[in-house]
Amino acid sequence: MSVKKLRLLVLLGVSGVVLFLSYGAGQASGQLAEAPTESKQFSSRQNSLPVKSPLFSPSNARTAAGQLIPVAQFFPAARCQQCHQDTHTAWSQSLHRNAAREPFYRESADILLKTKGIEFTRHCESCHTPVALFSGALTSTNPKAAAPFTKLDDEGVTCSVCHSITAATTNGTGSYTIRRPALLANEDGSPRFGNFMDEEILADIPGHKRAVMRPLLKQAEFCATCHKVDAPPALNGYKHIRGFSAYDEWQQSGASQESVLPFYPRGERADCRACHMPKVESLNDRAAKSIGSQVASLGNPLSQLATQNPKSETMKVIASHRWLGANTAAPLFYGQQAQVAATTQFLAQEVMDVDIFALRRNAAGQIVPLGSSSPAAQTQKLSLLPGEDVTVEVVVSNRQAAHSFPPEVRDLYEAWVEFEALDATGKPLFHSGFLQPDGRLEESAHVYKQIILDEQGRQITRHQIWTTNIKAYDNTIAPGRSDVVRYRFCLPPDFAGEVTLRARLNYRRFNQEYTNYVLTRQQRQFTLPVVKMAESTFQLRAGEQTFSALAKPTPEWKRWNDYGIGLLEQFQYGAAAQAFRQAAARNPTDPNLLVNIALAEMGTERFGPELTQFNQAEALLTTALQLAPNHARTRYYRAQVWRAQGRVTEAAEELRQLLAAYPRDREVQRQYGQTVLALGMMPAARQAFESILNIDPTDFSAWQFLASVYAGENRAQDSAYAQQMYLQWRDDPMADPSAARFYAAHPEWADERIRAHVHGQNSTGRPVLTGRQAVPDK
Repeated sequence: MSVKKLRLLVLLGVSGVVLFLSYGAGQASGQLAEAPTESKQFSSRQNSLPVKSPLFSPSNARTAAGQLIPVAQFFPAARCQQCHQDTHTAWSQSLHRNAAREPFYRESADILLKTKGIEFTRHCESCHTPVALFSGALTSTNPKAAAPFTKLDDEGVTCSVCHSITAATTNGTGSYTIRRPALLANEDGSPRFGNFMDEEILADIPGHKRAVMRPLLKQAEFCATCHKVDAPPALNGYKHIRGFSAYDEWQQSGASQESVLPFYPRGERADCRACHMPKVESLNDRAAKSIGSQVASLGNPLSQLATQNPKSETMKVIASHRWLGANTAAPLFYGQQAQVAATTQFLAQEVMDVDIFALRRNAAGQIVPLGSSSPAAQTQKLSLLPGEDVTVEVVVSNRQAAHSFPPEVRDLYEAWVEFEALDATGKPLFHSGFLQPDGRLEESAHVYKQIILDEQGRQITRHQIWTTNIKAYDNTIAPGRSDVVRYRFCLPPDFAGEVTLRARLNYRRFNQEYTNYVLTRQQRQFTLPVVKMAESTFQLRAGEQTFSALAKPTPEWKRWNDYGIGLLEQFQYGAAAQAFRQAAARNPTDPNLLVNIALAEMGTERFGPELTQFNQAEALLTTALQLAPNHARTRYYRAQVWRAQGRVTEAAEELRQLLAAYPRDREVQRQYGQTVLALGMMPAARQAFESILNIDPTDFSAWQFLASVYAGENRAQDSAYAQQMYLQWRDDPMADPSAARFYAAHPEWADERIRAHVHGQNSTGRPVLTGRQAVPDK
């Protein structure tokens, strides 16, 4: 019996669910209005783990008729080009078009094909090569056993794929339903099949829109079908191993306006299209619409364009089908320079921010904030000593991305901080995060990446997710959050002049090792661009400091807030509380800053009988509510404080009221469910946990609680199902030995895995693992 099968038996043999709150835990005094509960049976249960079609498994994709769709029934993009020239031009260089053919994907998918068989590639191809999937090309009986599988593979995700999708779930891994493509539809929505002439389509534009457009295409849940993924048991023979989910990250960010938790709430809702499909000017597209004076509200560069264009009243726009993101490799491979340039510009538009924030004088134990974005405070006295040992703290912030940075395939992407300290002559005193002559990243750099391991503790370097066992390392910056990076070096022994500090956040689509692997196999040579996403400089002078203000100076309160968020992410609760107090002092009217202090205080609580920190947090939250009496984020954390103080009924009522305004906040639902469960209100708890699964069917915590709730309601079959889902989706508790083996074999990663670590002149390098140290390519 294999190790994986043995572990599976042990995993599925686990019985029972540990509840953190018991059903009858002390009925607190007071009345609590119970939320409606006796509604229809949980609507998402049947879809929480979709019944995979044998035709398309192990993906979650389906066809409306439950049958294959022949290649001939998919319209090629050239069919759409005649009326949609601008859209076609943009699409033709997009990653969607290149999704099936580009070698950086193809090499990994081909390893899967060779090691497990062509049927298993359906897991990947449901999003990358859907025509091959739905036409039945990905079967062992197909004589074509290597890509391209069909004549439309060159088009990847072609027009008639997306515009024929009729339903979607948030399970991901191709969790959509597609019907046979149609160019026209009747008034009742039923499709009219056939390759109609342009004249027929133009004579029935409403019928064409009914056939190819539907509200789903404008919802973030549509994007979730492919921008959320896991490795299912049908692929790995074990259990669900979570991959990435840009959708879930967005849904919990300030951009969705569905959550009370974000540190930086946004003024208006922005879904995936706001960044990746903005309105752009169109001169040759029948779908273009005149916008006139509405352009100012679009929130993108068109606003400035309209201001400069006296004919803006006649300007026409379409939604961009370039889908600009972070892929500079695929278009470069095909010589699509316009896409590379547009992507580079997109990444450099203040998505991220870098701030050289503070200097620590190590001998004195003193932390000195550096500089100011205020012109009146750009010079301060700072008597540094020759040869002094210092640590510079750099804050990296995720400003605009509504998902993590970097997103998705972090095991291959390369993002890092480059830091330099230069003397008055420009000679480097310290340099971290530089590229070596062979193009590889310096091995002690501060990186934002993921290390995934197989069950033997070997690093996966070719994105063989079907072998994934555990994430040994995963450093990322969530939307609206920050990271504090520390660099330690010594000032020159003759320091009497100036030292320039420079910090950059760099991004490269793939690490050089993987790039070399792919290009060697493709017999190609080119250099992937390194995009400078953000930069900050600072001059230290003997006796004073000066700050080079950014083009768009960051308010002082925000600098302190970002610093505090970064410290909080590293569990530096005391220092975070101090930073948040500095932010609140500079912006005393913002209740969020008081909430942040309270959050840091709650993090330091040791749960003694006096609940000192929770009481301090309550006072801060009370003050915040005086500034904004109905502030949802404040009320959420106040409910947590009340619950810790034993005021369970009050906490439950507060959370119940918040749910009226934020029904899709999964954390409010979770806290409400746990709180009312402590009061013995099982129907209300059940509804809360089921509501979480309506948002994210893979939420193992919700399944865990439901297993016991269903059992308490004598729903044995539902309880067993929920227990199964919990065991399938939770992080594997038996995978830790694999990570332990990795760190034992590679202790150079020991410091980097600690959130609050320092990069110094003697930091240990972390070479990219290849050969026998990595999972085999074949």
